[in-house]
Amino acid sequence: MALFDRWRGKTLYFPGCSAKFLQKDIQRRHEQLLTVCGIEYVKLPELEVCCGMPALEFGFKDDFRNLKSKNNNTFKNQKISKIICSCQKCYMAFKKYYEEIEVVHISEVILENIEKLEKNLEGEEVTFYDACNPEKYPELYDNPRKILNEIRVRVEELEFNKEKSMCCGKSLECVSEGVAQKMADEVLKSVKTEKLVCMSPDCYLYLKKNNRRGIKVLELSEVLL
Repeated sequence: MALFDRWRGKTLYFPGCSAKFLQKDIQRRHEQLLTVCGIEYVKLPELEVCCGMPALEFGFKDDFRNLKSKNNNTFKNQKISKIICSCQKCYMAFKKYYEEIEVVHISEVILENIEKLEKNLEGEEVTFYDACNPEKYPELYDNPRKILNEIRVRVEELEFNKEKSMCCGKSLECVSEGVAQKMADEVLKSVKTEKLVCMSPDCYLYLKKNNRRGIKVLELSEVLL
């Protein structure tokens, strides 16, 4: 599947709020990976706004509709036909609530171009952590594991994984920080390897912030570059 079609429109790289404002290294690495994969894309940092998923999850439906409308106007005016997302929440929001635009998660792009990375980490062992997505999209669980398998990394599974994954606590941080921290620690204490790999920027940020167990918490792109 081509990710850039000069006749239909442009491909937008949409990092999401966390990577854009709080974790610029993730955005930088994801852009580097897209370049290695040979993907042509545009960025609209001054025009794009939040996908709206956090507002919707907390019940602010009017705010979600306003954000969606702003983004849709931007996409139309800038002739955007496809979006590559770094954030899983953005991916789910665009997939379910936005119309007439093709959406792919960056893990799909990486997997389709994995041979271009020329990476072999045979002997490495990691545990993979799945974000607790309210919407079930199997590709968000499967693609990162396939990527790690392709570069010969052995993946250890948590007892609760994929659609049964434990929440890292990030979503509850603004409601009860104490409870959120305990949730993060529950995830971390169940890790049996030295390294924990996340795909979600939010989960990566929160688990790394609350890591008191000496585990090396990594975002997937750190393994790939």
